[in-house]
Amino acid sequence: MSQITIREQFTIDGALTDVTAIVLSDPTSTFGVKRNDTGAVVVADGTAMTKVSTGVYSYSFDEPAAGLTYTYWVEWQYGGETYRYEGTILGAAGGRLCTLTDVKDRLGIENTDYDTVLSRIIAGLEFMFNTYTQRNLIVTASDITEYYTGSGAYLQLRRYPIVAITSIKSAIDYDFDSADALTADTDYRLINNGLSGIIYRICACWPFTPDATQVVYRGGYTAAGAVPGDGETALPDDIREASIEQACLFFKRKDDLGLSAVSFEGGSIQKFSSMDFLPFVKQTLESYRSISL
Repeated sequence: MSQITIREQFTIDGALTDVTAIVLSDPTSTFGVKRNDTGAVVVADGTAMTKVSTGVYSYSFDEPAAGLTYTYWVEWQYGGETYRYEGTILGAAGGRLCTLTDVKDRLGIENTDYDTVLSRIIAGLEFMFNTYTQRNLIVTASDITEYYTGSGAYLQLRRYPIVAITSIKSAIDYDFDSADALTADTDYRLINNGLSGIIYRICACWPFTPDATQVVYRGGYTAAGAVPGDGETALPDDIREASIEQACLFFKRKDDLGLSAVSFEGGSIQKFSSMDFLPFVKQTLESYRSISL
């Protein structure tokens, strides 16, 4: 398997500055790095990062499997104070809307110096694309539970194409544990095989009571670089291409966005909102916007 490198830079008044101490440690002292799919600890809590140069620190670990996404926490001390920052980093072949390898190949980057920054950009893009399209584009590894308010016989889920429905229950008293699950093709039917996320309630309407319908299911496209599983749909090429191009633009403007270094607040992804999407990215996403019933 390939190695993943977490690389952090610290600046004070624009100048790279050494911190007093720096380790990988989450606020609960449980892990340094964990897998997002299973929650398994990949790097132990309290693992020290190595100084590369003034104000620059890194840590590398072997991937336990290909195509994973990881959460890590950096804890550092400076000026007698302790600070923490939560980050996301992608495996060499992993990703969501695009992979780290996709973006590095497009930019012509062959080293790992910018893996951390690029991973943040790619992770941030998924949130932005979801917001723009008003849906969740990437399927989850396990079932998720969502609640809906009816407005007639049709109900549109937030994640589609629908991969599989575990259960649908309606309960105006919210006692879902006691409610009977609806039966597919008897009580409800997926329209167009769930490609648009629409479920039709046969000979009835979905309850108008807020959040009175509980749906346990999986829906969305398979992440970029992953092989579609049973019933899954591969991520469309145009979404992946749009993500690559937008990620490259954000990276080229990383200094304007403040992504080249970690501030004490640890914030940077939100700065994307000050930039607009590329015209062709907008055009691509328009065709994947959630429809209004």
